[in-house]
Amino acid sequence: MVTGAAGQVGRELLALGAVGVTRDRLDLTAPPGALREAALRLFTGAGTVVNAAAYTAVDAAEDPACRSTVEAVNAVAPGVLAEAAAEVGARFVQISTDYVFPGVPPVPGREWRVDDAVDPLNVYGLTKAAGEDATLARGGTVVRTAWVWSGPHAPGRDFVTTMADLAARGVDPRVVDDQTGRPTYAPDLAAGLWALSQSDGVLPPVLHYTNSGAPVTWCGLAREVFAVLGHDPARVAACTGDEWPSPARRPDWSVLDLSAWRAAVGEPPSWTKALRRGLGGGVAPVD
Repeated sequence: MVTGAAGQVGRELLALGAVGVTRDRLDLTAPPGALREAALRLFTGAGTVVNAAAYTAVDAAEDPACRSTVEAVNAVAPGVLAEAAAEVGARFVQISTDYVFPGVPPVPGREWRVDDAVDPLNVYGLTKAAGEDATLARGGTVVRTAWVWSGPHAPGRDFVTTMADLAARGVDPRVVDDQTGRPTYAPDLAAGLWALSQSDGVLPPVLHYTNSGAPVTWCGLAREVFAVLGHDPARVAACTGDEWPSPARRPDWSVLDLSAWRAAVGEPPSWTKALRRGLGGGVAPVD
């Protein structure tokens, strides 16, 4: 069962056979008691519950007027849902984010490990970190990911889709080149979560999932999108994050260590191959 079934990861889990729950059936802003009762009714019979629902408008989360909603959805609800899942005998998996980490690692260039201390830079990260704590306190599993995209085949907009659209329209963008991570193709993440749900035994408390491969900047990713689609990657100009100020600070380094995932599930597909699949129509992962 997956909450946030209308989102990027939720849609892909539905395609694999998960039962979906959207906000009209499970309002994460409801008082904890009411949320728990609704979750108990919905979760009964599930083997694994994946909470893919979140308040993800990172800049809007900085607005004090949004704070109560952000905290309810990201910080409070995961613990309530994890408790309900445990009560009906289901595993609980909370999708989290690289934004729980600070801007730079303790050792330059080192990937963020599952046991590294969190220190978020913004409200979104703070509330997601609180949701992690609530999940872990109730025996759930946290899966952190980063730079999730779905591509032109899916409804909605994401970075890859935006770059593909700009390339097709002849627009030459300026893209941040001092923030580094690894992209995550939503169908690959969903396939990984599905495999995780089918595994035997107790799940690890914290795992990281992105596609594999060499880290890349946003600018480098944009250039790769242009190249895959047959456009000149030199049309993408580099700029710094300071040239695109925003209400919420973004981390400079978002590269997650995937070793725990490799040990539990296996090697994620490479992001370059995922990009070619996703820009070709969203074919199921084969590598």
